[in-house]
Amino acid sequence: MSDCEKSLRTETVLKNYETDFRREIKPSAILALFQEIAAAHAGLIGMGDGELRAQDMHWVLSKIFVKIERRPVCGEKLAVVTWPHAPNKAIFERSFCVEGEGGERLISAFSRWCILNGKGRIVPASRVPCKLESFFEEHAADADGGEWEGCARIAPAFSVKVAYSEIDLNRHVNNVKYADHLFDCFSLRELEGYSLRDFQIHYVRQSVEGDVLDFYRQEVTPGEFSVEGVRNGETAVAARIRFA
Repeated sequence: MSDCEKSLRTETVLKNYETDFRREIKPSAILALFQEIAAAHAGLIGMGDGELRAQDMHWVLSKIFVKIERRPVCGEKLAVVTWPHAPNKAIFERSFCVEGEGGERLISAFSRWCILNGKGRIVPASRVPCKLESFFEEHAADADGGEWEGCARIAPAFSVKVAYSEIDLNRHVNNVKYADHLFDCFSLRELEGYSLRDFQIHYVRQSVEGDVLDFYRQEVTPGEFSVEGVRNGETAVAARIRFA
């Protein structure tokens, strides 16, 4: 398979509904762009949702780190690029980037995925068909400044009961929706004074319809926050969010 098929590049125009009150791309919209292009490229290399479901398997995102140079604004023409890395036992890694109209890199990301079977068990990479025989080694981004740190569970900054609009085809909360909830822990007044630098999300446990998620936040250092989504006393999602 040629180098061009080892990666995928798509173009888009940033829509109004993908942006926030400053007309800048929302963190959840960034993840939505990545989710779509990852699914498209997985299909090209024989690891798409249709191929996996035929074998009672499906993709699950476990971690993503997103680094932001500049958040594009509504109406801006963008290119989204992705490429996978060589799998390791049961871990599949994938890089992403968003480029501006002039080719400058605006957003970079690195993610880790796994494949589950119908019983929710992790499937070894050796059992998953893939048309690629070689991979790009370059990571678009690597998390710096440490991993997520736990935060004190004093009083929730935000709570939500999981309902229809958050559920994906696997019948649990989609990774994109978690990003909205994590940033809902901050007020508009706070976000007006911040410039988002990077964020890292760990998807720990699945949440389904009817679950109540309580989100807690704690400022670890000035401009750096730990945020934790808790379901029935257990961590469902955890994040580190850093503002410039």
